[in-house]
Amino acid sequence: QTMGLIKKRTKCMLSYHDLDKTPSLHDMKGIVRRQLEAGADVCKVVTTAQRFEDNLAILQLISEFPKARIVSLAMGPLGFASRVLCPLVGGDFTYASIEQGRESASGQITVSELRKLYGMVARCD
Repeated sequence: QTMGLIKKRTKCMLSYHDLDKTPSLHDMKGIVRRQLEAGADVCKVVTTAQRFEDNLAILQLISEFPKARIVSLAMGPLGFASRVLCPLVGGDFTYASIEQGRESASGQITVSELRKLYGMVARCD
C-alpha cells in the first residue's frame, strides 16, 4: 500500500551515460528496453558524440519507442544538435545550464541560448 502511494506520486528516471562514445542504435535500444523493464517512468540515455552522425543515432532512439518518455542526447561539442533537437523530435526534455561557465556537462548550452533557438524555430511554424 505504501509503495503504491509512493509510485503514484513519485516518478523514476533511470539514466545511462557513456562518457567515451555513442553505442550502436541496437545497443542503445537494449539499454532503453532494460530501463523500461526495470520500471522507469523516464528513460535517459546520454552518450558522447565522436562524430556528427552520433546525433542522428541518439535522436533516432526516441522514435524507436514512441510510447515511452525518453531523454536522449549526446555530450561534447559534436553533440550540440542532439541537445537542441531532443524535445523537438519527441524527447521528454533537454538540459541547459543557467549561465555560461556553469555547464554540468560538455556541450551544454545556456537556457537563454536554448530559448533563442526555440524562438527561431517557433517563428518558422
